[in-house]
Amino acid sequence: MNTSTTNQPRQESDRQGKKKWYSAIAARPEIGPFGVMLLLFFMLGYFSIPEGQFSLNPFAGEGFNALGIRNNFRVIAQLGIVALGAGMLIIAGEFDLSVGSMIGFAGGCMAMILKWGFAVVIPYISFDGGFHFEGLKLFEITNVSPLTALLITLCFTLSFGWFQGWLIVKSGIASFIVTLGGLFFLRGVTEVSYRAFNRAPDQTAGSTTVTELPDIKNIINVPGHGEMERDAAKLLPNDQLLEILSNAPASTVAKLTEQLTYINEKVAASKTALASKKMIDTLEKSLAGAKKSGNESMVEILTKKIEAGVDVPAVAAKAVTDIDIAKAYIDTIYTARPVANFFGGDIMEPIFDWLYFTADWNVNNYGNIFAKGMYSCLMIWLLLALVCYFVLSRTQAGNWIYSTGGNLSAAQANGVPTNKVKISLFMFTAFCATMFAACQVFEVNTADTAKGNLKELEAIAAAVIGGVVLTGGFGTILGIILGTIIFGIAKEAFFYIPGIDGSFYRVFLGAVLVAAALTNENIRKRIIGSI
Repeated sequence: MNTSTTNQPRQESDRQGKKKWYSAIAARPEIGPFGVMLLLFFMLGYFSIPEGQFSLNPFAGEGFNALGIRNNFRVIAQLGIVALGAGMLIIAGEFDLSVGSMIGFAGGCMAMILKWGFAVVIPYISFDGGFHFEGLKLFEITNVSPLTALLITLCFTLSFGWFQGWLIVKSGIASFIVTLGGLFFLRGVTEVSYRAFNRAPDQTAGSTTVTELPDIKNIINVPGHGEMERDAAKLLPNDQLLEILSNAPASTVAKLTEQLTYINEKVAASKTALASKKMIDTLEKSLAGAKKSGNESMVEILTKKIEAGVDVPAVAAKAVTDIDIAKAYIDTIYTARPVANFFGGDIMEPIFDWLYFTADWNVNNYGNIFAKGMYSCLMIWLLLALVCYFVLSRTQAGNWIYSTGGNLSAAQANGVPTNKVKISLFMFTAFCATMFAACQVFEVNTADTAKGNLKELEAIAAAVIGGVVLTGGFGTILGIILGTIIFGIAKEAFFYIPGIDGSFYRVFLGAVLVAAALTNENIRKRIIGSI
């Protein structure tokens, strides 16, 4: 047997040889995560179909109905925002374990500034009445806008990100240790600040939650009433609601009347269908009981009733009143706080309206609109992903990031500003954490010290699952996106599988994480010709 062509070591010239058509695809770090993502989409679509029903349509289940898509992509997008920052930093060969604490810190900053204002105070020692500290207030802002609160918060978070990066590159200490210290420092500062600012006079310790913030994104300028929240505007007396409606354009009133009429008819039809189903279910239970007791005559009677169908009186559609139209018109008034709406509002409302009024899909069991749109955090995630993709794949800065993580000494020898690259990326992770926190604060109008807990590990895991190598120098934005989707969908899919504890998704993700790390390293070695 001729063995001259077998078991031969690879030669450098082999890299220039003709490759199979699928070699380029198989060498991509995203190919594995893409397959796992498809598997999880199938699992979520199939197992979320209600028990007793069969359908090949993955959108027939609860996981991919309108509300399921809205909620699932909220989880994915929020994790994706911090995963982008963590992934790019890992490509540059560093870690940031303070991201989760940074989220809680940034959210607390924004919430406290929005609720109590912002002031710059210089502390000094006073002996008047005994030794104690007092503060000299330089200036104060009592009514802070969402944009100002965000910018002030960014000053704190970006400064801390810069300090961590500067300390790492100047001291040579591993980023793991420095950012671990940052994790504890920020979490402690956040808890202390919450309790200090959020303590009632009769309490010994303050709350670690900031609540009672106004729904800033839904503050609108109501004609004749000034700025107020939507819900408060809808509770105005009827005569004032009618006065507001009188200022609405005739075309808007006509469109709202048509939509409300359609909704009322849809609700009435759904109520009729539910009543019919309830009666059928009652007859089927009675039939099962008759069969069990052996009452043949009753079985025959009930079987005939079920086969003939039930005649349920149709529920009459509710009439559309001017008050209903006035309240619907208030919902169409654009927000007076666009920054808060950008982070905490909804997007794609026209598409979801079309899915309800035209496609007849975005409908819940009672005939109402299931989901009014997608959360804004999805838009922010995609915008950040586009910017990161452009920087990493189309600019010199992207080459610097890859070379910094791939071979630090070689990058420095070739004039790459590796220190600036690392510091900039630590600041970028802080920026991503602040964006995450802004989305949460303006969505739910609260902040909690526990926000962001363990998000740093989830972000790193999502990046690694997406093909990023922990040693640096290898990974793509598309891979990070796929890894984030895998992580988010896995958290939902396993809760629908019958007979399996929902927390089993952690076992699955742990196995996928290790397998991804091994696969990524193998692909990296093949690309550089090590194997």
